[in-house]
Amino acid sequence: MFSLVFYALSFLLLLFKVGMAPIMFSISMLLSLVWVVLVLMEIMKSGRISNSERLLLALFIIVFNIIAGIVYFYLLRERVTGIKIIKEK
Repeated sequence: MFSLVFYALSFLLLLFKVGMAPIMFSISMLLSLVWVVLVLMEIMKSGRISNSERLLLALFIIVFNIIAGIVYFYLLRERVTGIKIIKEK
């Protein structure tokens, strides 16, 4: 989701024709790449899901990068890693 902020900021900078917009866009692309690699490693190392689920999750993460990040962290990560998310009330 951190890269989503950079994407939005870079598009705003592109819209207003600010000179550092390409740099911000490059940073957001780099953050997305790092995120994808880390999540794919987490999925591939998980012993809690089947191989077909690994394949589907990997494709989902690669194709729907930003939306998949939100879905993965809020709905799927607990099942993949077994780590419970503590929700504050």
